[in-house]
This record gives sequence, C-alpha cells and structure tokens, in this order.
Amino acid sequence: MIDVTVSNDGDKILCKEHSLETCTDCNIDWTSHNALAATLKQVKEIPPPNAANPVRSAQVNRLKEEGNKYFKSGNYSEAIRFYTMAVDLSWGRPLWEPLAFQYVREELSPVLSNRSAAHLAMENYVDALVDAEMVTRLKREWSKGWFRKGKALLGMNRSQDAAEAFQTGLRFDHESEELKKALAEIHQQDA
Repeated sequence: MIDVTVSNDGDKILCKEHSLETCTDCNIDWTSHNALAATLKQVKEIPPPNAANPVRSAQVNRLKEEGNKYFKSGNYSEAIRFYTMAVDLSWGRPLWEPLAFQYVREELSPVLSNRSAAHLAMENYVDALVDAEMVTRLKREWSKGWFRKGKALLGMNRSQDAAEAFQTGLRFDHESEELKKALAEIHQQDA
C-alpha cells in the first residue's frame, strides 16, 4: 500500500512522507495522475459515453480548408498558421471520445501533409520533414507522406534518404506518378 496525501489546495496527490508530487526517495510519480485530474476538473460537462464531437471535426476541416485557400494563393505563412490551428484543435480532442485516436489520425494526416507542403514552398525543410515524418507514422501506407518526406530530404541535400522515402512510398502505391518522377529525377542527378 502506498501512503499518499492531498495537497493543501486539494488539487494534487503527493507522497505522504515528503509532500512531493514526484518523490525519488519514495519512488513515486503522481504527475500523470494529477495532470489527468486537472484536465477532468476543467471539463464543465462530461459528454455522454460513445459520443464523438462532430463540431470539432467540422472546425478542424474548416481550418484546413482555409489553409488550403491561402496555400493556393501562395500565402504560405498564412496557410501554415491555419494548418497549425487545425493541428492544435485536433490534438486537443478529449481522450475519452470514442475512437479519439482514429479521428486524430484521419484529421491530422492531410493537415500535416498540407503544412509540410507549405513549409517546402517556403524552403523550411526541417519543419517540412517533421510534419512529413509525422504523416508517415500516423498513416504509414499513405504515399503522400512519403512523397513529402522525400521532398524535404531533397531540400536538405539528402538525396539517398530522399530516394529511400520515395521507394517506400512506391511500395504502398505502385502507380504514384509523383513518386516515380521524383525518384527518376534523383537517379538522373546521380548519373
């Protein structure tokens, strides 16, 4: 049995002996529990079970579409701003929502891919690579993420790594013309 106490304000679980949230002497860390409790405490009304918030998905999509408009007009920094708002809103989805991760995965993959493209257009290759890498982790079989990753790596003069990314994408989508073309361009440069 673990001896615990509650902080004076009643908001945190602490080790009883030292009154610490994270106590190395007692080998106890209540940080995660306390963070969850703080999150739940902020919720005014707990949603009913098995109910996803369709408004959040609509808001994420609306922000993505706004970013797309700015991207198409060549205003990449504004596109990135809207894509980032969409990412933040999606990541903020409450964990108790059913299929929360699936919603986040489906919402974030295209938004992060688009933000990666905007970073590529601005020659922010590291930021483009970070977003593309996240896309490949969220949706491994989606070739667009591998294409974005390869383009970011090319921008960083890492053609061998870029070729590997394009080849990985082609394993998932054998017919992708953009991946084939990008890979052919690397082979032409190396020849």
